[in-house]
Amino acid sequence: MIKLEIPIKPLSINAAWKGRRFKTAQYKQYEIDLSWFLKGRKIEGEVEIHYRFYLQNYAMTDASNLIKLLEDSIVKAGLIIDDRKVKRFTCEKFKSEDDKIEIIISKYE
Repeated sequence: MIKLEIPIKPLSINAAWKGRRFKTAQYKQYEIDLSWFLKGRKIEGEVEIHYRFYLQNYAMTDASNLIKLLEDSIVKAGLIIDDRKVKRFTCEKFKSEDDKIEIIISKYE
């Protein structure tokens, strides 16, 4: 099992792309910031992921829009081989004074 607490603001898919093909500067920085927290771990096979988003802008945030970018970054960092290996995921959001992300990744049983 991998349990991570990442003290950065989750990025919505809505803020990630300029048009259809180009990442925004905000998305590029998000990937860099996440990579520091996601390095050096790996789980093989099918996995289950639990996402917890702690948000200052709680009422205006669609939690499902936060998952795709984070999941792509998890794959890019090598924690899992492919997001097609995610068998189950759950997602929660909480109102918070500080933005942060918690992720728990475990083998799917």
